[in-house]
Amino acid sequence: MKLKLHILILILSISANLEAQEKYRISQNYKDISFIDFAAKVESILPVKFFYMDEWVKDLKLGDYPDCTTLSCVMDNLLKGTSLYYYIDDFGNVVITNNYAVKVSSKTVEKNNKFLPPTDFSGSSESQQMAGNASVDIGNPAEKNKPGNVIVSGYIKNKATKEPVSGVTVFIQKLSIGTISNEYGYYTITVPRGVHLLQFSFIGMREKTVNLNLYGTGELNVEMNSVMIPLKETVVSAQKSVTLQRFEVGAEKINITAFKLLPTSMGESDIIKSVLLIPGVQSVGEGSAGFNVRGGSADQNLILLYGAPIYNSSHFFGFFSAVNSDIIKDVTLYKGGIPSRYGGKNLFSS
Repeated sequence: MKLKLHILILILSISANLEAQEKYRISQNYKDISFIDFAAKVESILPVKFFYMDEWVKDLKLGDYPDCTTLSCVMDNLLKGTSLYYYIDDFGNVVITNNYAVKVSSKTVEKNNKFLPPTDFSGSSESQQMAGNASVDIGNPAEKNKPGNVIVSGYIKNKATKEPVSGVTVFIQKLSIGTISNEYGYYTITVPRGVHLLQFSFIGMREKTVNLNLYGTGELNVEMNSVMIPLKETVVSAQKSVTLQRFEVGAEKINITAFKLLPTSMGESDIIKSVLLIPGVQSVGEGSAGFNVRGGSADQNLILLYGAPIYNSSHFFGFFSAVNSDIIKDVTLYKGGIPSRYGGKNLFSS
């Protein structure tokens, strides 16, 4: 008799599921349209409502499903091979989840069942323990209608090592009040009677939230779980030396932008005079426009401007440069190892 009863219940449940699927029939062909447009059209013709994140479904497009006549069949084919799952409840809500599926228990929940408030729990993964909300009553419930503030205090410890945790922030966001635990992990906070959401947070520890039913002064000790905080990699990059890049000995790359910031006479930057700041380069003398490179004379220098030689690098007795610094992109000075194509002279090229 019991076996027949179980078989009958199974048949009724299967028929109920089939009726639920037949309830949302699709007769149109939605090939090559995006999922967002598909959801909007289905919501306009069927009593359903889709819930999803746009970034999850932005690349989804429907294919050709000639054998599918129900919404669940289309969703099965569309989400096959992806990390997305869907669930259709009795009210026509189509909920799409990412990386996890919603499992519905076949057992019915009795209305008279009493559920305990959620408590703290920790998983078995390495230091990745999650904490649920704990509900705590402090004080005598008969004093809940009394006016005034009460004091809540206690110790905060590491759940794994049982050592006190200093510097933990104890905060009630609704009241914008909080405090910090001392070196012994002790904290104290003054709050009015009532229901409050107490938050405990600290770097390297899993944040803990406590639903506090506060009737009077009391003590609340808290244990917090350590957590690993993954950090993104740091990339340190730098520009190599010009000598290493070009494999040239004695070549000096001159930064035009830096030279333009140097103090200048009569407001005009002079590239030729700025070269005198480079090691190995000396001035011929006061009132002279020439320069000597590593003991060489001024007539041994070769100055090229875009490949054209310049014989006089200045005019008006050396007060003004013949090279306009505004048209110069970069300057290279050869103090040694001069290429043979330049005739062995000290090269100043721009």
